[in-house]
Parts: sequence; structure tokens; C-alpha cells
Amino acid sequence: MRRAELESLGVQLPVLATVALGALPGPPRWAGRLLAAGVDVVASGAAADTPATWAAARDEVPFRPVKAMAGDARALAAAGARIVETDGPVPAGVYRLGPDEDVVAVVDGTSATIEDPDVVARVVVDRARAGTAARLWVVASPGLEALPEDVAEAKLRALAECAYRARLVFAKEQF
Repeated sequence: MRRAELESLGVQLPVLATVALGALPGPPRWAGRLLAAGVDVVASGAAADTPATWAAARDEVPFRPVKAMAGDARALAAAGARIVETDGPVPAGVYRLGPDEDVVAVVDGTSATIEDPDVVARVVVDRARAGTAARLWVVASPGLEALPEDVAEAKLRALAECAYRARLVFAKEQF
């Protein structure tokens, strides 16, 4: 995570920020569900956002950063998107969430098994100690769109819970 770049765009995220990579199952109406699950960066869930799907997610959860899945990155930027998940280029003033990010994928998007938050929190703590926790994204890997919606939602709750528990470990160590 290039925290200074995000901050220059007005995006503030906690240490070990959580995000679901890729699309999510069902219609692109996931922002509220991601918020309820505790995920730090919400999204519409679309496979390729339009300005309308991104704006709907932003309007549903206006107080959280909203990631767009790149369709037309220029149109998304013009609509106000500041975080775009893409392998390609993005316009100036947009944070590119791409394959070069420092991520720890603790939720497997290809498996229907719900991860144990205690186990994955340990993975996050170990990985964060090996590098810089403030640079690390804690993610659900792509593939969730192929799972039933309730399974994807449970996996996202586990993602948020594991990051919360990892943050508690670091808070306890600091104090």
C-alpha cells in the first residue's frame, strides 16, 4: 500500500486495511454488505464498474473508501473514483490497486470453506512482522463471484475479523 499516495487523495485507511479483490456474486449492490461485514474498502461488487455502479456504492456508504473495478478508468475517475482495481493504467489522481501491491491473501476466493479468523489472524501477524504492517493490504482473493452470496459474505466477515484480531495483537504490543 502506498499510504502517502492514498493520503494525498484524501483516503485514510487503518493499518492492515481489508479489501475484497475482484467481483462479488450477484448484482452489484455490495457496499452496505461489505460495511456490515467490517471490510475497510467497500465496492459495488461489479465485475467492471460503470460510473453509475460506483456512484451507487459511494452513495450507499459515503463515509468509507469505495473501490471501483476498472471498466473505463477515465470515466470512473471523472465520476470521482479514487481507488481503481486494475492491471492497466489509471488517470492522475487515482490510486491503482494492482498486482504489484503488498498483499496477504487470507481469504481464498476459490474455496467455499470459511476461514477461521484465529488462524488467518496469525498469518497476518506473521506476515506483518516480516515487513511493514502499514504497507500491507489484507485481502480476499479474486474468485468470490463464483461462490454463493451467503458464503462470500461469511468469508468477508472472516476477513474483517482476522484483520481486527491482528490489529489487537499489535495494539497490545505497543502498550
